[in-house]
Amino acid sequence: MMPDEATGFVMHGAREILALAGNAVHLEQQINAIEIAVLHLPNLAVDLARTLVETICKTILNDRGQSDCDTLGFKDLLKATYAAVQLVPDGKLSSPEGQAALRNLAENLDAAILGISQLRQAEGLASHGKDAYFSPLEGVQAEFVARAADALVAYLYKSHRRYLGTPLVRLLEYKDNPKLNEHIDSNNDTIAIFDLQYKPSEVLFSADRQAYLDLLASFEEETVTEREEME
Repeated sequence: MMPDEATGFVMHGAREILALAGNAVHLEQQINAIEIAVLHLPNLAVDLARTLVETICKTILNDRGQSDCDTLGFKDLLKATYAAVQLVPDGKLSSPEGQAALRNLAENLDAAILGISQLRQAEGLASHGKDAYFSPLEGVQAEFVARAADALVAYLYKSHRRYLGTPLVRLLEYKDNPKLNEHIDSNNDTIAIFDLQYKPSEVLFSADRQAYLDLLASFEEETVTEREEME
């Protein structure tokens, strides 16, 4: 359950990922834990922030069919994720300077993630045992780390979904994409077999999953483009 924004800390970017990813119970548990830890266990929030980055990287690679990512160390995991995801859109910005600035920002993701990792090594509650009188981080510091991780994972995952070169291979549930299902059904006739009636979206999902995934990828990109044009 999402905390009250007036009284609690909210991982907005990670929760947007959760909305896109569907029934991702493990991710939801991590998000809930970070939101609680920032307020009550600041040092644990640092541990969980790094773990969240790992989770999103593995999710991205698994979505793209790279099922061996669980065996990768953290640096190799990041390297594989960067190689798989188009972090900077080609020719989308009006000026070369803007394009270069965005590319420079994306290429420096490593520095931010390295900072989170180093802080976890030095201050994390769960990563290493500390002296019993070790001074904990303050909440404001934990919030800074959590917000940094939140922005990083949101950018990685949204880039993964928007610039997906190949369809998602992760098994989906039909109910995960109600807007796409409605779009398919409103543009195609109901399928009748004798007295039985079937929704076109249900038939496509069951009979040709690859075609459904292709439509999902293009539908999401069109939705993002339309939203940008309205802004």
